[in-house]
Amino acid sequence: MYQNYTTGQTEFVLNFDFTVSSTHIVRLIDAFVDSIPSEILLEDNVSTTGRPLSHPAIMLKILLFAYSRQTFSGRKIELMLEENIPMRWLAHENHYSYHTINNFRSSSHASELIKQSFVYFSLALKDHDLIKDDAVFIDGTKIEADANRYSFTWKKSVQKYHNSLKEKANALYEELVEKQVIESMDLETVQSSSGMELISENITEEIAKLNEEIEQEPKVIKGGSPKKRRRRFLSKTKRQLDQDFIPRAKKYEEAKRIFQGRNSFSKTDHDATFMCMKEDPMRNRELKPGYNLQIATHNQFVLDYGLFANPTDTRTLVPFLNQFHSTDFFNYIVADAGYGSEYNYTSIIDQFEKEPLIPYNTFLKEQKRKFKNDLSKPQNWPYN
Repeated sequence: MYQNYTTGQTEFVLNFDFTVSSTHIVRLIDAFVDSIPSEILLEDNVSTTGRPLSHPAIMLKILLFAYSRQTFSGRKIELMLEENIPMRWLAHENHYSYHTINNFRSSSHASELIKQSFVYFSLALKDHDLIKDDAVFIDGTKIEADANRYSFTWKKSVQKYHNSLKEKANALYEELVEKQVIESMDLETVQSSSGMELISENITEEIAKLNEEIEQEPKVIKGGSPKKRRRRFLSKTKRQLDQDFIPRAKKYEEAKRIFQGRNSFSKTDHDATFMCMKEDPMRNRELKPGYNLQIATHNQFVLDYGLFANPTDTRTLVPFLNQFHSTDFFNYIVADAGYGSEYNYTSIIDQFEKEPLIPYNTFLKEQKRKFKNDLSKPQNWPYN
């Protein structure tokens, strides 16, 4: 005997309940987002005309629940709004397209709102006694950027070719001064793109004067016209400046501005730096564009995060602590040996007035018996 299986019949649904369990995570997300003040949720300077914008509170709830279910695609989140009952309960039966979802989470307001959410999340944990005044744990990982891995720009290469261009510009400048085309200029100005543009403008004015003088010359001059030879030289020099020197100088100057202390960046994502990823299956240390993600945790809760373009953890600890909003809740800063440096120790003690629990690079090695009995190490010599 089988269950009744009859399709195609008209059904009249009397009741369809959208309530979810009181212990479901959507209720926690709903209560947490509603606890954030309106002045934080709402964006300033919103237009009062046209179609109303989607409320940031509902959009934030949708994103938090989708991320908790390991769903990051905008189209899949849109599908969850149609098929997932907790998501439909959370969105109050509203439907949003993936365009609306992606536009919201890619906006600067959403980025600031997520950072502020960590602040109120930490305060909520503190109110429920889930944060103790003992230690915060900091660690980092490298994540690959969504950029072309072969679109790299290296700082040493830019410096090499820029210095070569400066030498050529200096030689050209000296030749123009010798031929009395331009007046003497500061060497630093000559090597910049703005200085090259100024030289090009002076050459243009000189060519215009020569054209007027050549029109007044006789058509046939024995041995050729020296003014025409001068004009050919200036025209060639101007083409070289406009088509080669000036564009390259602007490109190198823009690259140096983008570097900001880094050794590389990606052409398709200027904020990404080429670094070694931890998950390297080929183990050939291939450099890929990525970010250094720093996370602060306590009692298995993530309290804050930070994205840095610097691949070394040693140089990201102090900037991360400067942006960490819950430093006053803890007495100890705990991290692994990758963060150990004298600058980090003194900054934590003097600037943040905390106690660092961070080993240095050779701490574990120095605890071994073999190291302690090795007289070739200066650390094992007796101090007189």
